[in-house]
Amino acid sequence: MKIKFLSFIASFFMVSFVITSCLDDDNNIEYSPDATIHAFELDTIGGYGVKYKFTIDQLSREIYNEDSLPVHADTIIDKILIKTLTTASGVVTMKDKSGNDSVININDSIDLREPLTIKVWSTEALAGISPNQTKEYTIKVNVHQYDPDSLRWKYMDKINDQIQITGEQKSIIFGSEVLTYSVVNSKLYVYKNSLTNFGNGAPQATVGLPEGKLPTSIITFKFNDRSNAMLYATSDDYKVYESEDGINWEISEKFGDKVELLVATLTNKDISRICYIKKGADDQRYFYYQTSDKQQETIETYEEGKVPEKFPTKNISYTIHTTATNINSVLLVGDTETATLADDSELETTIVWAYDGNKWVEFSTTSSVAYCPKYTQPSIIYYNDLVYIFGQDFSSIYVSNQGLFWKKANSKFSFPHRDWSKGGTPDPDVDPEFRGRTNYSMVLDPNTQNLWIIFSKGSASFEEEVEKEESTKTTTTETRTYEHDSEVWRGRLNQLWFDLAKAGK
Repeated sequence: MKIKFLSFIASFFMVSFVITSCLDDDNNIEYSPDATIHAFELDTIGGYGVKYKFTIDQLSREIYNEDSLPVHADTIIDKILIKTLTTASGVVTMKDKSGNDSVININDSIDLREPLTIKVWSTEALAGISPNQTKEYTIKVNVHQYDPDSLRWKYMDKINDQIQITGEQKSIIFGSEVLTYSVVNSKLYVYKNSLTNFGNGAPQATVGLPEGKLPTSIITFKFNDRSNAMLYATSDDYKVYESEDGINWEISEKFGDKVELLVATLTNKDISRICYIKKGADDQRYFYYQTSDKQQETIETYEEGKVPEKFPTKNISYTIHTTATNINSVLLVGDTETATLADDSELETTIVWAYDGNKWVEFSTTSSVAYCPKYTQPSIIYYNDLVYIFGQDFSSIYVSNQGLFWKKANSKFSFPHRDWSKGGTPDPDVDPEFRGRTNYSMVLDPNTQNLWIIFSKGSASFEEEVEKEESTKTTTTETRTYEHDSEVWRGRLNQLWFDLAKAGK
Protein backbone atom coordinates (compact mmCIF):
# COMPACT_ATOMS: atom_id res chain seq x y z
CA MET A 1 0.00 0.00 0.00
CA LYS A 2 1.35 3.44 -0.94
CA ILE A 3 1.53 5.84 2.02
CA LYS A 4 2.64 9.38 2.68
CA PHE A 5 4.98 10.13 5.54
CA LEU A 6 3.52 11.97 8.47
CA SER A 7 6.63 14.17 8.86
CA PHE A 8 5.82 15.93 5.59
CA ILE A 9 2.21 16.60 6.63
CA ALA A 10 3.22 17.77 10.09
CA SER A 11 5.90 20.12 8.70
CA PHE A 12 3.28 21.70 6.46
CA PHE A 13 1.11 22.49 9.49
CA MET A 14 4.12 23.79 11.45
CA VAL A 15 5.04 26.18 8.61
CA SER A 16 1.42 27.28 8.40
CA PHE A 17 1.46 27.96 12.15
CA VAL A 18 4.67 30.09 11.93
CA ILE A 19 3.36 32.10 8.99
CA THR A 20 -0.02 32.86 10.55
CA SER A 21 1.67 33.86 13.81
CA CYS A 22 3.40 36.68 11.94
CA LEU A 23 0.16 38.01 10.53
CA ASP A 24 -2.40 40.27 12.14
CA ASP A 25 -4.74 38.73 14.69
CA ASP A 26 -7.61 39.10 12.22
CA ASN A 27 -5.90 36.58 9.92
CA ASN A 28 -5.12 33.90 12.55
CA ILE A 29 -6.14 30.32 11.68
CA GLU A 30 -7.91 28.33 14.42
CA TYR A 31 -6.60 24.79 14.76
CA SER A 32 -9.17 22.15 15.81
CA PRO A 33 -8.59 19.85 18.81
CA ASP A 34 -11.06 17.39 17.23
CA ALA A 35 -9.41 13.99 16.70
CA THR A 36 -12.52 11.88 16.18
CA ILE A 37 -13.76 9.86 13.23
CA HIS A 38 -17.16 11.09 12.07
CA ALA A 39 -17.90 8.66 9.23
CA PHE A 40 -16.55 5.31 8.02
CA GLU A 41 -17.56 3.15 5.08
CA LEU A 42 -16.00 0.32 3.10
CA ASP A 43 -16.38 -0.24 -0.60
CA THR A 44 -19.07 -2.78 -1.63
CA ILE A 45 -18.07 -6.27 -0.59
CA GLY A 46 -16.88 -7.86 -3.81
CA GLY A 47 -19.37 -10.00 -5.69
CA TYR A 48 -21.94 -9.62 -2.93
CA GLY A 49 -22.60 -6.02 -4.05
CA VAL A 50 -23.74 -5.05 -0.56
CA LYS A 51 -22.77 -2.08 1.59
CA TYR A 52 -22.44 -3.00 5.25
CA LYS A 53 -23.15 -0.37 7.89
CA PHE A 54 -20.32 0.28 10.35
CA THR A 55 -20.81 1.49 13.91
CA ILE A 56 -18.36 4.02 15.37
CA ASP A 57 -18.20 3.54 19.13
CA GLN A 58 -16.59 6.75 20.37
CA LEU A 59 -16.38 5.47 23.94
CA SER A 60 -14.44 2.29 23.24
CA ARG A 61 -13.00 3.77 20.01
CA GLU A 62 -13.99 0.77 17.96
CA ILE A 63 -15.34 0.67 14.42
CA TYR A 64 -17.21 -2.52 13.51
CA ASN A 65 -20.08 -3.97 11.50
CA GLU A 66 -22.95 -5.42 13.55
CA ASP A 67 -24.17 -7.54 10.63
CA SER A 68 -21.35 -9.93 9.84
CA LEU A 69 -20.11 -10.36 6.30
CA PRO A 70 -20.88 -13.67 4.55
CA VAL A 71 -18.66 -16.67 5.24
CA HIS A 72 -15.46 -16.67 3.13
CA ALA A 73 -15.63 -12.87 2.72
CA ASP A 74 -12.15 -12.77 4.25
CA THR A 75 -10.89 -13.62 0.78
CA ILE A 76 -12.34 -10.30 -0.37
CA ILE A 77 -11.42 -7.96 2.47
CA ASP A 78 -7.74 -8.83 2.23
CA LYS A 79 -7.51 -6.06 -0.36
CA ILE A 80 -10.39 -3.64 0.00
CA LEU A 81 -10.82 0.12 -0.30
CA ILE A 82 -11.95 2.42 2.48
CA LYS A 83 -14.58 4.49 0.72
CA THR A 84 -15.22 7.01 3.51
CA LEU A 85 -13.01 8.06 6.43
CA THR A 86 -14.04 11.49 7.65
CA THR A 87 -12.16 13.49 10.32
CA ALA A 88 -11.69 17.17 11.17
CA SER A 89 -8.05 17.24 10.03
CA GLY A 90 -8.34 14.58 7.39
CA VAL A 91 -5.11 12.94 8.62
CA VAL A 92 -5.24 9.31 9.77
CA THR A 93 -2.18 7.12 10.22
CA MET A 94 -1.25 3.54 10.85
CA LYS A 95 2.05 1.87 11.69
CA ASP A 96 4.23 0.95 8.75
CA LYS A 97 6.61 -2.01 8.69
CA SER A 98 9.22 0.07 10.52
CA GLY A 99 6.79 1.00 13.28
CA ASN A 100 6.48 4.62 12.18
CA ASP A 101 3.22 6.54 11.81
CA SER A 102 2.39 6.82 8.13
CA VAL A 103 -0.62 8.50 6.55
CA ILE A 104 -3.31 6.20 5.14
CA ASN A 105 -4.22 6.82 1.52
CA ILE A 106 -7.78 5.57 1.09
CA ASN A 107 -7.25 5.29 -2.65
CA ASP A 108 -5.05 2.27 -1.96
CA SER A 109 -6.30 -1.16 -0.88
CA ILE A 110 -5.93 -2.27 2.71
CA ASP A 111 -5.96 -5.65 4.48
CA LEU A 112 -8.79 -5.89 7.03
CA ARG A 113 -8.73 -9.61 7.69
CA GLU A 114 -7.35 -8.80 11.14
CA PRO A 115 -8.25 -5.86 13.43
CA LEU A 116 -6.43 -2.69 12.35
CA THR A 117 -5.39 0.10 14.71
CA ILE A 118 -5.37 3.62 13.27
CA LYS A 119 -4.56 7.02 14.78
CA VAL A 120 -6.48 10.24 14.13
CA TRP A 121 -4.53 13.49 14.38
CA SER A 122 -6.15 16.80 15.28
CA THR A 123 -4.88 19.92 13.53
CA GLU A 124 -3.49 21.09 16.89
CA ALA A 125 -1.43 17.89 17.14
CA LEU A 126 -0.17 18.27 13.59
CA ALA A 127 0.76 21.92 14.19
CA GLY A 128 2.66 20.99 17.37
CA ILE A 129 0.36 23.08 19.58
CA SER A 130 -1.01 20.01 21.42
CA PRO A 131 1.00 16.91 20.40
CA ASN A 132 -1.11 14.57 22.52
CA GLN A 133 -4.39 15.57 20.85
CA THR A 134 -4.73 12.26 18.99
CA LYS A 135 -7.05 9.27 19.26
CA GLU A 136 -6.58 5.63 18.31
CA TYR A 137 -9.38 3.51 16.85
CA THR A 138 -9.57 -0.22 16.12
CA ILE A 139 -11.30 -1.27 12.91
CA LYS A 140 -12.73 -4.78 13.11
CA VAL A 141 -14.60 -6.34 10.19
CA ASN A 142 -16.81 -9.17 11.46
CA VAL A 143 -17.14 -12.14 9.14
CA HIS A 144 -19.36 -15.18 9.69
CA GLN A 145 -17.23 -18.23 10.44
CA TYR A 146 -20.02 -20.55 9.34
CA ASP A 147 -22.47 -20.48 6.46
CA PRO A 148 -25.75 -19.13 7.97
CA ASP A 149 -27.84 -21.39 5.71
CA SER A 150 -26.09 -24.60 6.79
CA LEU A 151 -27.37 -27.06 9.37
CA ARG A 152 -24.54 -27.54 11.84
CA TRP A 153 -24.25 -30.87 13.67
CA LYS A 154 -22.29 -31.70 16.82
CA TYR A 155 -21.66 -35.13 18.32
CA MET A 156 -22.48 -34.91 22.03
CA ASP A 157 -21.97 -38.29 23.64
CA LYS A 158 -22.78 -41.97 23.69
CA ILE A 159 -25.90 -43.12 25.50
CA ASN A 160 -24.71 -45.00 28.58
CA ASP A 161 -22.00 -47.60 28.01
CA GLN A 162 -23.57 -50.02 30.47
CA ILE A 163 -27.09 -50.18 29.01
CA GLN A 164 -27.05 -48.81 25.48
CA ILE A 165 -30.25 -48.36 23.50
CA THR A 166 -30.38 -51.10 20.89
CA GLY A 167 -33.86 -51.10 19.36
CA GLU A 168 -36.88 -48.88 18.88
CA GLN A 169 -37.18 -45.81 21.07
CA LYS A 170 -39.37 -42.80 21.79
CA SER A 171 -38.30 -39.41 23.17
CA ILE A 172 -40.22 -36.46 24.58
CA ILE A 173 -39.36 -33.13 26.20
CA PHE A 174 -40.75 -32.92 29.73
CA GLY A 175 -39.91 -29.70 31.53
CA SER A 176 -36.19 -29.11 31.09
CA GLU A 177 -35.37 -32.75 30.33
CA VAL A 178 -35.46 -35.14 27.41
CA LEU A 179 -36.92 -38.53 28.34
CA THR A 180 -36.00 -41.40 26.02
CA TYR A 181 -37.80 -44.74 26.36
CA SER A 182 -36.48 -48.05 25.04
CA VAL A 183 -36.72 -51.74 25.80
CA VAL A 184 -33.32 -53.27 26.65
CA ASN A 185 -32.97 -56.88 27.78
CA SER A 186 -36.77 -57.21 28.05
CA LYS A 187 -37.05 -54.22 30.41
CA LEU A 188 -38.48 -50.78 29.62
CA TYR A 189 -35.99 -48.07 30.60
CA VAL A 190 -36.17 -44.29 30.57
CA TYR A 191 -32.99 -42.29 29.92
CA LYS A 192 -33.15 -38.78 31.38
CA ASN A 193 -31.04 -35.96 29.95
CA SER A 194 -30.97 -32.23 30.56
CA LEU A 195 -31.66 -29.95 27.62
CA THR A 196 -28.93 -27.58 28.79
CA ASN A 197 -26.35 -30.27 29.52
CA PHE A 198 -27.10 -33.40 27.54
CA GLY A 199 -25.11 -36.11 29.33
CA ASN A 200 -24.99 -39.84 28.81
CA GLY A 201 -28.50 -40.43 30.19
CA ALA A 202 -28.35 -42.79 33.17
CA PRO A 203 -31.18 -45.31 32.57
CA GLN A 204 -33.90 -46.08 35.12
CA ALA A 205 -36.40 -48.94 34.92
CA THR A 206 -39.99 -47.74 34.58
CA VAL A 207 -42.70 -48.80 37.02
CA GLY A 208 -46.36 -49.30 36.13
CA LEU A 209 -46.13 -49.51 32.32
CA PRO A 210 -46.61 -52.91 30.61
CA GLU A 211 -43.41 -54.90 31.14
CA GLY A 212 -41.03 -55.03 28.21
CA LYS A 213 -43.31 -52.98 25.93
CA LEU A 214 -42.37 -49.67 24.28
CA PRO A 215 -45.24 -47.16 24.59
CA THR A 216 -47.10 -46.67 21.33
CA SER A 217 -47.41 -42.91 22.00
CA ILE A 218 -46.34 -40.38 24.66
CA ILE A 219 -47.69 -36.83 25.10
CA THR A 220 -47.43 -34.03 27.66
CA PHE A 221 -50.66 -32.28 28.66
CA LYS A 222 -52.01 -29.99 31.40
CA PHE A 223 -55.73 -30.42 32.05
CA ASN A 224 -56.26 -27.26 34.12
CA ASP A 225 -54.42 -24.35 35.70
CA ARG A 226 -54.53 -25.96 39.15
CA SER A 227 -52.62 -29.05 38.12
CA ASN A 228 -49.12 -29.67 36.82
CA ALA A 229 -48.38 -30.92 33.33
CA MET A 230 -48.41 -34.70 33.20
CA LEU A 231 -47.08 -37.35 30.88
CA TYR A 232 -49.63 -39.58 29.20
CA ALA A 233 -48.78 -42.77 27.30
CA THR A 234 -50.53 -45.61 25.49
CA SER A 235 -49.50 -49.22 25.06
CA ASP A 236 -50.77 -52.14 23.01
CA ASP A 237 -53.31 -52.96 25.77
CA TYR A 238 -55.36 -49.87 24.68
CA LYS A 239 -55.07 -48.20 28.08
CA VAL A 240 -53.77 -44.72 28.90
CA TYR A 241 -51.13 -44.32 31.62
CA GLU A 242 -50.08 -41.14 33.40
CA SER A 243 -46.94 -40.05 35.25
CA GLU A 244 -45.56 -37.03 37.08
CA ASP A 245 -41.89 -37.97 36.69
CA GLY A 246 -41.66 -40.24 33.65
CA ILE A 247 -40.59 -43.19 35.81
CA ASN A 248 -43.59 -44.16 37.91
CA TRP A 249 -46.81 -44.71 35.97
CA GLU A 250 -50.40 -45.68 36.73
CA ILE A 251 -53.56 -46.16 34.68
CA SER A 252 -55.23 -42.81 34.01
CA GLU A 253 -58.90 -42.31 34.85
CA LYS A 254 -59.21 -39.34 32.51
CA PHE A 255 -59.73 -41.52 29.43
CA GLY A 256 -62.05 -44.36 28.60
CA ASP A 257 -61.10 -47.80 27.29
CA LYS A 258 -59.91 -48.76 23.83
CA VAL A 259 -57.53 -45.78 23.37
CA GLU A 260 -55.19 -46.72 20.55
CA LEU A 261 -53.03 -43.61 20.17
CA LEU A 262 -52.55 -40.20 21.71
CA VAL A 263 -52.22 -38.10 18.57
CA ALA A 264 -51.43 -34.44 19.34
CA THR A 265 -52.03 -31.45 21.60
CA LEU A 266 -53.03 -28.00 20.38
CA THR A 267 -53.56 -24.62 22.07
CA ASN A 268 -55.61 -21.72 20.67
CA LYS A 269 -57.12 -18.78 22.58
CA ASP A 270 -55.71 -20.11 25.88
CA ILE A 271 -57.65 -23.38 25.51
CA SER A 272 -55.64 -26.58 25.01
CA ARG A 273 -56.94 -29.85 23.66
CA ILE A 274 -55.55 -33.35 23.55
CA CYS A 275 -56.55 -35.44 20.54
CA TYR A 276 -56.56 -39.24 20.52
CA ILE A 277 -57.87 -42.28 18.64
CA LYS A 278 -60.11 -45.00 20.05
CA LYS A 279 -61.26 -48.22 18.49
CA GLY A 280 -64.99 -48.88 18.56
CA ALA A 281 -66.84 -52.17 18.85
CA ASP A 282 -66.95 -52.27 15.06
CA ASP A 283 -63.12 -52.13 15.03
CA GLN A 284 -63.43 -48.71 13.38
CA ARG A 285 -61.01 -46.01 14.57
CA TYR A 286 -62.53 -42.73 15.85
CA PHE A 287 -61.13 -39.28 16.69
CA TYR A 288 -61.77 -38.03 20.23
CA TYR A 289 -60.59 -35.00 22.16
CA GLN A 290 -60.68 -33.34 25.58
CA THR A 291 -59.95 -29.72 26.46
CA SER A 292 -58.08 -28.13 29.35
CA ASP A 293 -61.12 -26.15 30.52
CA LYS A 294 -63.55 -29.07 30.36
CA GLN A 295 -62.44 -32.62 31.10
CA GLN A 296 -64.99 -34.42 28.99
CA GLU A 297 -64.41 -37.01 26.29
CA THR A 298 -65.90 -35.79 23.00
CA ILE A 299 -66.01 -37.49 19.63
CA GLU A 300 -65.27 -35.35 16.59
CA THR A 301 -68.52 -34.34 14.93
CA TYR A 302 -67.43 -34.22 11.28
CA GLU A 303 -67.74 -37.47 9.29
CA GLU A 304 -68.99 -39.15 12.47
CA GLY A 305 -65.49 -38.94 13.92
CA LYS A 306 -64.16 -41.73 11.72
CA VAL A 307 -60.41 -41.87 11.16
CA PRO A 308 -59.47 -42.08 7.42
CA GLU A 309 -57.76 -45.27 6.28
CA LYS A 310 -54.64 -43.33 5.27
CA PHE A 311 -54.20 -41.77 8.70
CA PRO A 312 -51.02 -42.99 10.50
CA THR A 313 -51.30 -45.93 12.87
CA LYS A 314 -47.92 -45.68 14.65
CA ASN A 315 -44.74 -43.64 15.07
CA ILE A 316 -46.65 -40.37 15.18
CA SER A 317 -44.64 -37.16 14.78
CA TYR A 318 -46.22 -33.72 14.80
CA THR A 319 -45.28 -30.07 14.94
CA ILE A 320 -47.17 -26.83 15.55
CA HIS A 321 -47.11 -23.87 13.18
CA THR A 322 -49.03 -20.60 12.99
CA THR A 323 -51.21 -20.13 9.92
CA ALA A 324 -51.69 -16.94 7.90
CA THR A 325 -54.84 -16.29 9.95
CA ASN A 326 -52.78 -16.38 13.18
CA ILE A 327 -54.22 -19.71 14.31
CA ASN A 328 -52.05 -22.53 15.65
CA SER A 329 -52.31 -25.69 13.60
CA VAL A 330 -50.97 -29.24 13.89
CA LEU A 331 -48.96 -30.79 11.06
CA LEU A 332 -48.64 -34.56 11.55
CA VAL A 333 -46.98 -37.56 9.87
CA GLY A 334 -46.45 -41.20 10.81
CA ASP A 335 -46.31 -44.76 9.55
CA THR A 336 -49.41 -46.06 7.79
CA GLU A 337 -50.81 -49.50 7.05
CA THR A 338 -52.03 -48.54 3.57
CA ALA A 339 -49.98 -47.31 0.63
CA THR A 340 -50.02 -43.56 0.04
CA LEU A 341 -49.39 -42.69 -3.59
CA ALA A 342 -49.04 -39.47 -5.54
CA ASP A 343 -52.29 -38.88 -7.44
CA ASP A 344 -50.71 -38.96 -10.88
CA SER A 345 -48.23 -41.79 -10.39
CA GLU A 346 -47.35 -44.93 -8.45
CA LEU A 347 -44.79 -43.09 -6.34
CA GLU A 348 -45.23 -43.67 -2.61
CA THR A 349 -45.44 -40.49 -0.60
CA THR A 350 -45.45 -39.22 2.96
CA ILE A 351 -48.79 -37.51 3.62
CA VAL A 352 -49.07 -34.61 6.03
CA TRP A 353 -52.25 -34.22 8.08
CA ALA A 354 -53.32 -30.78 9.34
CA TYR A 355 -55.58 -29.99 12.31
CA ASP A 356 -56.73 -26.57 13.55
CA GLY A 357 -59.03 -27.84 16.32
CA ASN A 358 -62.01 -28.28 14.01
CA LYS A 359 -61.09 -30.96 11.50
CA TRP A 360 -58.27 -33.22 10.33
CA VAL A 361 -57.38 -32.47 6.70
CA GLU A 362 -55.20 -34.54 4.38
CA PHE A 363 -52.47 -32.44 2.74
CA SER A 364 -51.83 -34.69 -0.24
CA THR A 365 -50.31 -33.29 -3.40
CA THR A 366 -51.72 -34.01 -6.84
CA SER A 367 -48.29 -33.75 -8.46
CA SER A 368 -45.48 -36.28 -8.73
CA VAL A 369 -42.93 -33.46 -8.88
CA ALA A 370 -43.94 -31.68 -5.67
CA TYR A 371 -44.44 -34.57 -3.27
CA CYS A 372 -42.56 -35.77 -0.20
CA PRO A 373 -41.20 -39.29 -0.74
CA LYS A 374 -42.16 -42.16 1.51
CA TYR A 375 -40.18 -42.20 4.77
CA THR A 376 -40.23 -44.94 7.37
CA GLN A 377 -40.73 -43.48 10.85
CA PRO A 378 -40.96 -39.93 9.49
CA SER A 379 -40.25 -36.88 11.65
CA ILE A 380 -41.71 -33.44 10.96
CA ILE A 381 -40.53 -30.09 12.33
CA TYR A 382 -41.55 -26.46 11.81
CA TYR A 383 -38.18 -24.75 11.76
CA ASN A 384 -37.09 -21.26 10.75
CA ASP A 385 -40.54 -20.61 9.22
CA LEU A 386 -40.41 -23.73 7.04
CA VAL A 387 -41.67 -27.32 7.38
CA TYR A 388 -39.14 -30.16 7.13
CA ILE A 389 -39.56 -33.95 6.96
CA PHE A 390 -36.96 -36.71 7.22
CA GLY A 391 -36.90 -40.32 8.37
CA GLN A 392 -34.95 -43.53 8.65
CA ASP A 393 -31.92 -43.93 6.38
CA PHE A 394 -31.18 -40.18 6.73
CA SER A 395 -30.34 -39.81 3.06
CA SER A 396 -32.34 -36.62 2.52
CA ILE A 397 -34.53 -33.89 4.02
CA TYR A 398 -37.58 -32.43 2.28
CA VAL A 399 -38.91 -28.90 2.79
CA SER A 400 -42.21 -27.07 2.27
CA ASN A 401 -43.66 -23.64 3.01
CA GLN A 402 -46.93 -24.89 4.50
CA GLY A 403 -46.78 -28.69 4.28
CA LEU A 404 -48.45 -29.23 0.91
CA PHE A 405 -45.91 -28.82 -1.89
CA TRP A 406 -42.48 -30.32 -1.27
CA LYS A 407 -38.96 -30.27 -2.64
CA LYS A 408 -35.61 -31.60 -1.55
CA ALA A 409 -33.94 -29.24 0.92
CA ASN A 410 -30.84 -27.27 0.01
CA SER A 411 -27.69 -29.39 0.24
CA LYS A 412 -26.53 -27.11 3.08
CA PHE A 413 -29.52 -28.21 5.17
CA SER A 414 -28.60 -31.87 5.46
CA PHE A 415 -27.18 -34.64 7.63
CA PRO A 416 -23.48 -35.51 7.99
CA HIS A 417 -22.23 -37.55 5.01
CA ARG A 418 -18.62 -38.71 4.85
CA ASP A 419 -16.30 -39.27 1.89
CA TRP A 420 -16.01 -43.05 1.65
CA SER A 421 -13.36 -42.95 -1.07
CA LYS A 422 -10.70 -42.34 1.57
CA GLY A 423 -11.45 -45.71 3.21
CA GLY A 424 -11.82 -46.50 6.88
CA THR A 425 -14.99 -46.24 8.95
CA PRO A 426 -16.95 -43.28 10.33
CA ASP A 427 -15.69 -41.51 13.44
CA PRO A 428 -18.46 -39.41 15.05
CA ASP A 429 -16.01 -36.80 16.34
CA VAL A 430 -14.23 -36.01 13.07
CA ASP A 431 -15.75 -38.03 10.22
CA PRO A 432 -19.48 -38.57 10.89
CA GLU A 433 -22.04 -40.42 8.80
CA PHE A 434 -25.82 -40.65 9.30
CA ARG A 435 -26.88 -42.51 6.17
CA GLY A 436 -28.26 -46.00 6.65
CA ARG A 437 -29.24 -45.56 10.29
CA THR A 438 -32.65 -46.79 11.39
CA ASN A 439 -33.83 -46.76 15.01
CA TYR A 440 -33.85 -43.21 16.34
CA SER A 441 -35.94 -40.57 18.09
CA MET A 442 -35.99 -36.79 17.71
CA VAL A 443 -37.06 -33.75 19.75
CA LEU A 444 -36.87 -30.03 18.99
CA ASP A 445 -36.22 -27.58 21.83
CA PRO A 446 -38.44 -24.56 21.07
CA ASN A 447 -36.38 -22.21 23.25
CA THR A 448 -32.95 -22.80 21.70
CA GLN A 449 -34.05 -24.31 18.37
CA ASN A 450 -31.68 -27.20 19.04
CA LEU A 451 -32.64 -30.35 17.17
CA TRP A 452 -31.72 -33.43 19.21
CA ILE A 453 -31.41 -36.86 17.58
CA ILE A 454 -30.80 -40.00 19.63
CA PHE A 455 -29.65 -43.09 17.72
CA SER A 456 -29.87 -46.68 18.89
CA LYS A 457 -26.76 -48.85 18.72
CA GLY A 458 -26.66 -50.99 15.60
CA SER A 459 -25.51 -51.64 12.06
CA ALA A 460 -26.11 -49.22 9.21
CA SER A 461 -26.19 -49.98 5.50
CA PHE A 462 -26.91 -47.89 2.42
CA GLU A 463 -26.13 -47.77 -1.28
CA GLU A 464 -24.20 -44.92 -2.84
CA GLU A 465 -23.69 -44.07 -6.50
CA VAL A 466 -20.04 -43.32 -7.20
CA GLU A 467 -18.01 -42.43 -10.25
CA LYS A 468 -16.49 -45.53 -11.82
CA GLU A 469 -14.10 -43.96 -14.31
CA GLU A 470 -13.23 -40.28 -14.34
CA SER A 471 -12.51 -40.29 -18.05
CA THR A 472 -15.94 -41.66 -19.05
CA LYS A 473 -17.92 -40.32 -16.06
CA THR A 474 -19.63 -43.72 -15.74
CA THR A 475 -20.99 -44.62 -12.32
CA THR A 476 -21.54 -47.71 -10.22
CA THR A 477 -23.38 -48.49 -7.00
CA GLU A 478 -21.42 -49.27 -3.86
CA THR A 479 -22.87 -50.72 -0.65
CA ARG A 480 -21.60 -49.04 2.51
CA THR A 481 -21.89 -50.71 5.92
CA TYR A 482 -20.70 -49.65 9.37
CA GLU A 483 -21.37 -50.10 13.08
CA HIS A 484 -22.31 -47.26 15.45
CA ASP A 485 -23.02 -46.79 19.15
CA SER A 486 -26.15 -45.34 20.71
CA GLU A 487 -25.33 -41.67 20.17
CA VAL A 488 -26.71 -38.20 20.90
CA TRP A 489 -26.41 -35.46 18.26
CA ARG A 490 -27.34 -31.79 18.35
CA GLY A 491 -28.13 -29.79 15.22
CA ARG A 492 -29.05 -26.18 14.61
CA LEU A 493 -29.19 -23.84 11.64
CA ASN A 494 -26.19 -21.51 11.79
CA GLN A 495 -28.36 -18.44 11.23
CA LEU A 496 -30.28 -19.34 14.40
CA TRP A 497 -27.01 -19.55 16.34
CA PHE A 498 -26.34 -15.94 15.31
CA ASP A 499 -29.89 -14.70 15.98
CA LEU A 500 -30.19 -16.36 19.39
CA ALA A 501 -26.71 -15.22 20.40
CA LYS A 502 -27.79 -11.63 19.75
CA ALA A 503 -30.89 -12.25 21.86
CA GLY A 504 -28.73 -13.61 24.68
CA LYS A 505 -30.02 -17.22 24.41
